[in-house]
Order: sequence, then structure tokens, then C-alpha cells
Amino acid sequence: MEVGDALTPLLALLALAVGAAAGLAVLAVDELRREARNRPPKCKTCGERHHRHAAHR
Repeated sequence: MEVGDALTPLLALLALAVGAAAGLAVLAVDELRREARNRPPKCKTCGERHHRHAAHR
């Protein structure tokens, strides 16, 4: 058995692992962005989190 023959399956597994890790990272970043978008913004007047059209504006 040659060295090149033994390396090919390992490289395929490594490529698969890198692809899976990249996919999970994309899902995690997407979830964080979605949570941040749905959270009410921080008010510049009082510092609390509420919608933009608050009573004190």
C-alpha cells in the first residue's frame, strides 16, 4: 500500500469535516442575526429596550 493511497480517504474525511464545520458556523451566525433583528432596539433617550415609537419620543 502506497502513502498516496492511504492519504486519499483521510483528505476526503478532512474536507467533509471542514464543510460540516462551515455549514454549522453559517447556521449559528444566521440564528444570531435573526435574534438581533427581532430584539427591540436600545433607546438613546432612556437606555431601555423598546420599540422606536415610544411614548417619550
